[in-house]
Amino acid sequence: MFRTTIIIDQCVVLEMHNHASSTYPEECCGLLLGKFEDNLTRKLVKGSKRMENVFEKEERYRRYTIDPIKYMDAENEAAVSNEEIIGIYHSHPNAAARPSHFDLNFAWPLLSYVVVEVRDSKPAATKSWILKEDRSDFLLEDMEISR
Repeated sequence: MFRTTIIIDQCVVLEMHNHASSTYPEECCGLLLGKFEDNLTRKLVKGSKRMENVFEKEERYRRYTIDPIKYMDAENEAAVSNEEIIGIYHSHPNAAARPSHFDLNFAWPLLSYVVVEVRDSKPAATKSWILKEDRSDFLLEDMEISR
């Protein structure tokens, strides 16, 4: 598997953190918009889009789901701006910034999965992951925060 890097503007990281804090103790979710570069080895995040967590209410503290119709709408909106969905972010309330087994079962190749660990409604760690080619696990992705 080739090494990949995601480059995220500091303002986008702050937006993800604010979203994660505002939904605590439930998981938040959203999309990362931008461009794939250098034969898919670099992802340049230009913005984010908050999405509603539509998973069953009583399970939202440990699960998220994005409405597929709203995902497709966001994909079309991004295309109008000559951008793509290059990743998905979500929070893990009171859990590590590592994708869960549930996350693994629903992950797509090439996309970045940014996980924000939230403790007592405050962001504690933020890490980005990509799905291994054999879909058996995630690999930690290099993450650069730009200013």
